[in-house]
Amino acid sequence: MAKGLLAKAVILSVAGASASAHHSHFYDECKSIAIEGRVERVEFKNPHNVIILGLDDGATYSVDWISVTRLTSAGIIGAAKAAVVPGARVAVTGYLIRDAAELRKVAPKFKGVVNPNTVEARSLRRVDGSFVWAPPASAYPPNCDRK
Repeated sequence: MAKGLLAKAVILSVAGASASAHHSHFYDECKSIAIEGRVERVEFKNPHNVIILGLDDGATYSVDWISVTRLTSAGIIGAAKAAVVPGARVAVTGYLIRDAAELRKVAPKFKGVVNPNTVEARSLRRVDGSFVWAPPASAYPPNCDRK
């Protein structure tokens, strides 16, 4: 029991403090979302892991998660690969991607389309409690005052 709690504490305290910082121009930190569903597909890769999550209402979300490199550096790549598998029920909190017009303001060369159901993960856990991940809280919370 203590071993499992220690592992969860380690997972919660490491891996990805800077993930939010370099994505703040792609994801709107003032548009947080919490979703829960079943993993349909997962791609463990660099620069970002991608999880395709099917929700109970039929919606599908693409979850942008930290990289294999960061999970490996944190010592949790094995646990992550064992926990985040097709069929696993997971809960994700994170930020929604900006729309194409907003992205072009910060990245004028952006010519693509945007899937509005794309989320940058800020926490991820298996619903059964067997795996929990979240980076440390940012020292610089977003300024969502739109005045």
